Amino acid sequence: MSELQRFLPADQDLLVGLFLRVGYWISGIDDTDIGDGSEQQEESQMLKILKKLSQSDKLGVLCAELASEALRQKGNWTRWSTQTDTVLEDVKKAKDLIITQGTVEELPHFGKALVMIATAVAQAFREEAEDVAQEGNGYLSWLSEKATHVALAINDRAAYKDLNISPAEDSALNDLLTTLKG
Repeated sequence: MSELQRFLPADQDLLVGLFLRVGYWISGIDDTDIGDGSEQQEESQMLKILKKLSQSDKLGVLCAELASEALRQKGNWTRWSTQTDTVLEDVKKAKDLIITQGTVEELPHFGKALVMIATAVAQAFREEAEDVAQEGNGYLSWLSEKATHVALAINDRAAYKDLNISPAEDSALNDLLTTLKG
């Protein structure tokens, strides 16, 4: 049985859609991007991390299914890409759904997956050669470690330089983390 089947169809759409919407949201936050090339690069990075999440069990079966479904439902991508204004509110709704219908492990895994997606997109346009080299073997572990340390980096501006993201993305990731913790 699919882990998603325990949720109502509208709730499934919310949960699945957030895996793409958080990427589109962070992409739209960045005011330093230049033209469509950066957005295409960010979307490509988002799809890569979703594929890796869908093939990994590190964040549990539910997150793997959410990532897989987000990739499969291409017909919804345009709709989801225009629904970025309510991402943080919808993250709160998704948290409540997982708290009431999920397991103890699923909520932190869900939050970590969202942070990983947002971080991957935030880094996509200004990605350093070192980061690209990581994309093959161990990239998911590397990104997972980065996502884990994003919370610690909130109070440490030098750590955000290590993440190689813009100040606007810094604020957005902070907002996402605050929402996930709240």
